[in-house]
Amino acid sequence: MTTPVFTIQRRFAAPIERVFDAWADPAQMAAWSGPTGAQVTVLSGEIAPGATMHARQDSADGAVMFTFVRYLDITRPTRLVYDQSFADEQGNIVKAPFFDHWPHVLRTEVRLEPDGEGTRLTLSWTPVDATPEEEAQFASIMASMTGGWSGSFDKLDAFLAG
Repeated sequence: MTTPVFTIQRRFAAPIERVFDAWADPAQMAAWSGPTGAQVTVLSGEIAPGATMHARQDSADGAVMFTFVRYLDITRPTRLVYDQSFADEQGNIVKAPFFDHWPHVLRTEVRLEPDGEGTRLTLSWTPVDATPEEEAQFASIMASMTGGWSGSFDKLDAFLAG
C-alpha cells in the first residue's frame, strides 16, 4: 500500500504573515486549534525548528487528551512542518485513545501562499513509519478528517477576523 496522504485547502481573508503567526505563536495557536468546542492549553515548549511542544486539549464533553509535537521546519511566512503524536500527561508518546491502529506519528505540513488580499493554506497529514494496519486505519477515516480540520479552520477564520 502506498502511504496515504490527507490534504485539505482553505482560503483565509487575512494576510499571509497574520495566518503564519496564528500557527507559529503558541498563544495564538492555542486560541483557535482543536475541534469545535475544544480548548487547547500549551503546557510546555515552543514553536521553533528542532523544538517540541506538549499541549492539553479539553473537549466540550469533558474528555482530555494530550499531544506532543516536534517541529522540523519553519520557514516564515510560507511553511511549517512538524510531527505530532498523542501523549500522556508527562509528554510521553502514547497510543491514540480512540483507534486500535492509529499511526503513532503524523507528519503535518502547512503551506501558505498569498491569494489576492488573503492567504491560501494547504495542509497535508502523512503517517510516519506506520504499519500497514495503521495506514489502512488512517486512510479509512479521511472523510471525517475533512470535517475535523474544517471545524478547526472555522475557528481559525473567526480568530483571524477578531
